[in-house]
Amino acid sequence: MATSHRSTPKLLSRPLNSRPIMTDNGRSRPLANKSPPLTHFLCLPLVNSASISQLEKSIAEFKELHQSSHGPPEVNGQISTARLGLPSTAFRPLGTLHLTLGVMSLTKERLEEASAFLQSLDLESLMHEAQKKATSSHRQSQAHSLHISQTSTSNTPFSISLESLHALPRNDSATILHASPVDPTGRLYPFCVMLRDKFIEAGFILNEGGKKDKKPLSQNPKINSTQSAHAILSPLNASSHRQVSSKNLDPYTIAITREPKPRPLLLHATLVNTIYVKGRKQNQDNQQNGKSSSKRMTFDARNLVSQSLDNQSLAVATSPKPASHRSYIWARDFPINSICICEMGAKKLHPDADKRGLNERLGEQYLAVAQRTLSPSERSSRHPR
Repeated sequence: MATSHRSTPKLLSRPLNSRPIMTDNGRSRPLANKSPPLTHFLCLPLVNSASISQLEKSIAEFKELHQSSHGPPEVNGQISTARLGLPSTAFRPLGTLHLTLGVMSLTKERLEEASAFLQSLDLESLMHEAQKKATSSHRQSQAHSLHISQTSTSNTPFSISLESLHALPRNDSATILHASPVDPTGRLYPFCVMLRDKFIEAGFILNEGGKKDKKPLSQNPKINSTQSAHAILSPLNASSHRQVSSKNLDPYTIAITREPKPRPLLLHATLVNTIYVKGRKQNQDNQQNGKSSSKRMTFDARNLVSQSLDNQSLAVATSPKPASHRSYIWARDFPINSICICEMGAKKLHPDADKRGLNERLGEQYLAVAQRTLSPSERSSRHPR
C-alpha cells in the first residue's frame, strides 16, 4: 500500500467555537466554550382537574394583592415590601406550574432516545424503592412511620399539597418566589431524585453538580505520556476503568477524573419570576460600556416570606396551625398524575381555540413531547411482576 508523504495539517490551537478577546492589559485570551443550549426539561405537571380550581383562586388573589398596573414602586432600586407592586408579567401563568427534575440539551435524535427511555422505565420499582426510603428515613419517628405504613403503599398515587412561599436567590434581593410540595408519605422526594438520577446516568439530564470543567488528563504532568487518557475516561467500560484509576493513579488524578455528584434536588413550583418582565432597567455600567444586557429586576421579599397570614380572606389561607407556624396553602390534597418531557419556553394559549374556556384559564403551557402516567394500572401493565 502506498504511503502518503503529505505533511500532517496543524491542529487548531483553540476550539472552533471560541475566539480571542482583549483583556485590560491588551493581551488576548480565548472565550470559554459556550454551554449547549437548553432545549427540554423533565418535570411533574401540577395542574390537573383536582388542583386547577384551587390554584386558580389562590394565585389570582395573590396576584391581585401584589400586582401593580403602573409598574413596580422602587426605593433605591428595590421594590417596596408592603405590596410587591410587580408587573403582571412577573407572575407565572397557571398552566406553567410544574416541578422541575432536570434540564436537557437534546438534538432531535437524542430527544427520541430520551422519550423512549422514559417509556422504558419501571416506575413501579421506583415507587416501591421510594416507599422503602421514606419509611427508613422516618423510622426514628414512630408516629410518622405508623402514618406511612397505614396510609400508603408503593402502589398509592402521590397526593400532595402545595404550600409555603420562598425566595431565590436571597430574601432581601429576590427574583423568584416559589412554593414547595408537601407529601405526607415522604415518598415524592426520593422518587424524584431516583428518577432524575436515572436520566443523568443515561446522559440525558445535565449534571449540574460540578461548576468547573475538569482538567484534561493530557495536561496533567503526573500522568505518564504513554498512558491513554481515552482509556481512563471512556464511558464504554466505566466500571473497570474506575478500578484501574483507583489502583494505578495518584489521588490527584482520581479527584479530577471523578464525576461530580448531582446537586441536591430542590422541588419547587415557580410563582413569580422577574426574568419575564419586559423593559427591565439596564445596568448603567453596561450602558456606558456599550453593552445591551439588562439588569434583572429584584425585590425585597423578607416580610412576605416571614409573615404569618392573618388575613383569612385570602385563598392562600393558613393551615390550622398556631399563628407562628402558619403557611401559605396554594392547593390541598391533589394527585400527581404524570411525568413529562417538555420543550423549553411556555407557549401562549389562544382563548378562541378552546370553547370550554380552559385556554383562557391556563394562559400559557409548556409543550409535552413525551409523557408517562403515574396511575397504578398503567405502571403495572408496563412492567408486570
